[in-house]
Amino acid sequence: MEKKKLASPVVGANGDDVTTWVLPEGAIARLGRGSVGDMAFSPDAEYFAVGSWIGLWLYELPTLSPIALWDTERGMTGGVSFSPDGSQIVTSTFGGNVKIWDIERGICTTEIDDHRSKSGISSKPVFSKDGQYLAAANCRMKSGKIYVWCPHTGTKVRETEVHSPYDAYPLCFSPDLSLLAGKNNPQKNTGRNIPDGDSITVWHVETGEQIADITGHPEPVRKFCFSPCGQFLAAGNWHGAIHVWNVESGQLETTYTDYGESQMYPYFLPEGELITAAVSERKVEIWHAEKGEKLDEFEHRGNSKFVSFSDCGTLLAVASESEIQIWTKGDNSDDHTLATLHGHIPTTDTLAFSSDEKTLAAGFWRDNVLLWDVASKRSYRPHGEKLPGTSHNVYRSPSGKIISINKYGDNLKVWEVGKSEPFIELAPVAAGLSRAKASSLTGYRIASADKEHNIHVWEYTPTAESGSKDNAWKKHATLVGHTMYIRGLAFRPDGKRLVSIAAGIPDAAKAPKRDARLWDVDTGEEIAKLATKFSDSKLYGGSAGNIAGIAFSPRGDIIAGSQFDEIILWDATDGKTLMRIPQPKESRRPITLCFSPCGEYLASGAWWQSGLQKVPIRLWEVATGKNIARFWGHTTDVQCFTFSQDGTLLVSGGHDGAIYLWDLTPYL
Repeated sequence: MEKKKLASPVVGANGDDVTTWVLPEGAIARLGRGSVGDMAFSPDAEYFAVGSWIGLWLYELPTLSPIALWDTERGMTGGVSFSPDGSQIVTSTFGGNVKIWDIERGICTTEIDDHRSKSGISSKPVFSKDGQYLAAANCRMKSGKIYVWCPHTGTKVRETEVHSPYDAYPLCFSPDLSLLAGKNNPQKNTGRNIPDGDSITVWHVETGEQIADITGHPEPVRKFCFSPCGQFLAAGNWHGAIHVWNVESGQLETTYTDYGESQMYPYFLPEGELITAAVSERKVEIWHAEKGEKLDEFEHRGNSKFVSFSDCGTLLAVASESEIQIWTKGDNSDDHTLATLHGHIPTTDTLAFSSDEKTLAAGFWRDNVLLWDVASKRSYRPHGEKLPGTSHNVYRSPSGKIISINKYGDNLKVWEVGKSEPFIELAPVAAGLSRAKASSLTGYRIASADKEHNIHVWEYTPTAESGSKDNAWKKHATLVGHTMYIRGLAFRPDGKRLVSIAAGIPDAAKAPKRDARLWDVDTGEEIAKLATKFSDSKLYGGSAGNIAGIAFSPRGDIIAGSQFDEIILWDATDGKTLMRIPQPKESRRPITLCFSPCGEYLASGAWWQSGLQKVPIRLWEVATGKNIARFWGHTTDVQCFTFSQDGTLLVSGGHDGAIYLWDLTPYL
């Protein structure tokens, strides 16, 4: 088959520099291509599509060169499927939008919006094997629906209601779209401990009739798929087993085991043979299940988010938090290749520039540190990095080096990024550590909150007797007083004061509350409780208590804190309120705050709320509380900021797996 030429691959592209493709106004670059929501191979294995939280990416195979970025207006793409002839892609978003894309013309030909509900679409839309129908389902409610459309016109052919005693997810259609299977987890949805564990319900798509209720899965089901004929259903679990069921009788046909503690991803080849990917934290094995033959194996880094075979089973994509590995079966039994696609990153939690600002470091949720060369905009892993794959917070040390603070088990480890071993490993805390951490700009103090709402402060005090740097770090103080989950910590630049903010629903309370406190770190004493405002949980959807941004100004004289509908500025000496800055409706959840290096400006980033296409970033003048700039780029929560030293560049990281560089010179 001749490869289709894309008439207009990228709207707003600037050559081969993908960091400049389809940028929002005010941005000069986008680092990161968005968290992976789904992925699929084209039937002819010419293209690889990744639905990400910033849009739909199309890559050329086998080079993995990006050739298109579509659907960036909203992003949040959670489902991707090709049509059988490879001419179209259907996508769905987490909000329930379904779009059909003409690959050759690079345009959306059909948008389907007659099925939206509060919980959106819980299955990825799929084409029937003849390409005449398109189906999706929402069974994450006790009464779900199956939708069937004509992909050429977007006309709804059928809407069928199905009933289940529990939410059903994931979902899987048979190749001809006549059947739908969904996993039920009674223990998760009802709290009842049922010995049989997960069950699989099979419905008839046209009538909504339940034709099978397959039980007997003591281990959670990870993935299941229909055979090409639709007579059999293979279910892979989280602990190294695949069960194959007869759909009509509901009887177990066979079981394949001996895959260790791997997560199982079964797939039926077009001829009806069953293959599987057995995915563990460290490696991926590809097996021909029926023959008991291992086809290949390769190293794998981290937890798998998505696993997908090509139609013919000769390609396999495994996506972890920050990379996608693509395995290709060769013509000979021993001829296999492995390629890695970088760029799709998870939630960015912290950002820091090196002292020369040539390197930008990013710390992520559930992943390692990643570095960007600012000039070339290329990312790379630190040389010799062997950091555990858990959440890291990055800071710039007084010497200008990037350090990472990482909670690993009950220990707190501090690394110089680029080194393979921690230079500090702090003693474990009995109550266990939460995610809230902070480092003073002097580099001599580190703070972390525990799960019992206490704050632990360690201090670096070198002495002549100190045999090593490890021995110079000692527990300095434990700050006690909070009764709710501590969500944010910030040191005054000199490390002598600490501000903390806790949020949640305390015992015997019926609504979320906030509790902000100012501490004298030298004495370990509380200086003041900072004024916060109660928010009605019914009015604000019960999530107002999670709003907990906190920051010290560079001069150490002002503290900024966020509430549901305002930003508060406090005096850092006595904790008195200096100013309240009301937030516009679309910015009512300012979860992250950061002062500019000069202290004259404050950046705020919001939490996503229903109805928003993008989430706003605002730049405020501290002296007046005036909003002087607004940027729309992230498709969901803005998580963190950092400024360049001259204050002309703002860098933002988001829950969407994107990092934006914003030019502030027009506003300063």
